Amino acid sequence: MTPSNPWFLAALIAELGVFHLELIVMLLNMARLGKPLPQTLAEVFPEETREKLREYIADGARVSLAKDATALAALVGFWWVGGFGMLQAWAQGLGFSPENTGVIVIAVILLAQTWLGLPFEAWNTFGVEARHGFNRTTWRTFLEDHAKSLALMAVIGLPVVWVVVWFFSHQPLAPLYAWLFLASFSVLMTFLAPRLLMPLFLKFTPLEAGELREAILDLARKLDFPVSEVSVVDGSRRSAKANAFFAGFGKTRRIALFDTLLQNHTKEEIVAILAHEIGHNKCRHVPLHMALGLVEMGVMLSLLGWVLKSTEFFAAFGVKGTPVGMGLVLFSLLYQPLGVLTGLLGLAVSRRHEFQADAFAKKAVGSAGPLVEGLKKLSRDHLAHPQPHPLAVWLHYSHPPLGERLAALQKS
Repeated sequence: MTPSNPWFLAALIAELGVFHLELIVMLLNMARLGKPLPQTLAEVFPEETREKLREYIADGARVSLAKDATALAALVGFWWVGGFGMLQAWAQGLGFSPENTGVIVIAVILLAQTWLGLPFEAWNTFGVEARHGFNRTTWRTFLEDHAKSLALMAVIGLPVVWVVVWFFSHQPLAPLYAWLFLASFSVLMTFLAPRLLMPLFLKFTPLEAGELREAILDLARKLDFPVSEVSVVDGSRRSAKANAFFAGFGKTRRIALFDTLLQNHTKEEIVAILAHEIGHNKCRHVPLHMALGLVEMGVMLSLLGWVLKSTEFFAAFGVKGTPVGMGLVLFSLLYQPLGVLTGLLGLAVSRRHEFQADAFAKKAVGSAGPLVEGLKKLSRDHLAHPQPHPLAVWLHYSHPPLGERLAALQKS
């Protein structure tokens, strides 16, 4: 591990560059909180609400900055003392196969990252979210969710990692085989997750018969959008924030409404919000996003296959040889800046799709009014940033800012 190693410099610049970019974006976004609002947004965010959201966003930014700085310091410190090399030597000393050794290395790193971030997650949940009236999670639920996530990582994630490590250890066309395997796994999980994984964290209860259920089913029939069921999710057990989502494909489609959405929104607003989600399906946004994700995965795996052949790459981190499992961990450090760049296209496409889904919902329900009111409530109740900085939108926002969506909806 020498500073003259080009891989060492690239990885160090990547980590420091991403951290400082995020810091700059955070500061620019915070500065925008003091900017006067146009009339359309001033009606949504009265002065009292603006004061609350300024405090909420500032508190969240402090937690995020502390978490990122701690993670960077831990990474640089571990790297500086030769931690990657020592971890690899320890794992190899256990006497397992290269594939199992690789999985052990990855599991140790993931576990360390998870536990390092856990105090900050707790700080955000029981500090920031609780202070501003959003948190309803108990410590028991918080710890149970964490334990379930670790169990799923062990039962599902690590076997997937083992297969990927095996491909890159034994197959010349490893990037292609790994891509085919991961793509198939991703598609499979879109079918299984709504039935097997989501119920581990959320309780789904059939929506009671009544005007809302009939209005939702009428909308689905009108738009030729078959659904298997309409469920209410116990989101209020964790947060006061409202949400709704579709899960699954074809006959497995499930409409899920958070109970907090039912409490805070009118029937017309809920129907308009669901029409927006149906619009994503009708406009073929879901398969396009999947395709973009698969293209990015292919690029990443191709670069990974090239990097894993370089002994200098491993030497930059104090690791002897070219162990594949450790290589996956180290490659993730280098890929961060490129991941930011490749994510820009997906985010830009996503923001455009939100405008299209809004227009679809406006046409489906006959007017813009219900969706406009629903979006206003969601932004106000969530204390969302009223006018984020363009750089923050460009780098992180999958949805356009509220002002832009309202302006597009209110056009004739």
